[in-house]
Amino acid sequence: YPSSCLTTAIRTSGIYKIQVPGLAAFEVYCDADLAGIGWLVIQRRLNGSLNFYRNWQQYKDGFGVVQGEFFIGLDKLRAITALEPYELYVHLEDFEGVKRFAKYDEFAIGNEADDYALNALGAYTGNAGDSLRSHRKMKFSTYDRDNDAEFQRNCAFLHMGAWWYNACVDSNLNGQYIPGGKYEEQLFARGMCWRAWRGHNYGYKTVQMMIRPKCRNFSGNNS
Repeated sequence: YPSSCLTTAIRTSGIYKIQVPGLAAFEVYCDADLAGIGWLVIQRRLNGSLNFYRNWQQYKDGFGVVQGEFFIGLDKLRAITALEPYELYVHLEDFEGVKRFAKYDEFAIGNEADDYALNALGAYTGNAGDSLRSHRKMKFSTYDRDNDAEFQRNCAFLHMGAWWYNACVDSNLNGQYIPGGKYEEQLFARGMCWRAWRGHNYGYKTVQMMIRPKCRNFSGNNS
């Protein structure tokens, strides 16, 4: 099996098996449509059918199905991004059908002993704004594992999600799915917000986070 979605054999979007050191081969969704070939989807929100307010163990293992709403799992994400330099692509679509993206030319997380910290976040390009920068170097937090930089409160509990919370959020893409987008002030940043585009009180219609090996060149690699 390949170790990523960036291989000459994978030219179309769909489910493929990959193999990375330390883990048995597993199914992933490779996306060849949104931003060129080679992207491995690590998280997807489509319609709110799946609950993302989950505990540490579930975020460690992953949940959902790769063709629908899912989170790949922190163990897999660590194993993949430890293998070689990766970049990150965040796709957002609002309820008016407008699509924007944020791309980072480096992305890697720590291991479980490091609480899967967002260790590497490279230069930003895109049109959604950079709402991940303040989360760089932060450890991952879930409601039952508070690793954030907010001393008084538990960010994951407060914002009903799981993320690399600082004190607390500029983005919360594992937050609550709120149909219609805009939500009340008192629900501050509990939805799937990306502050730089539509503020703390807007949750998107669809979200897709994807990663791809960074420095490889072969014919047909249209980055």
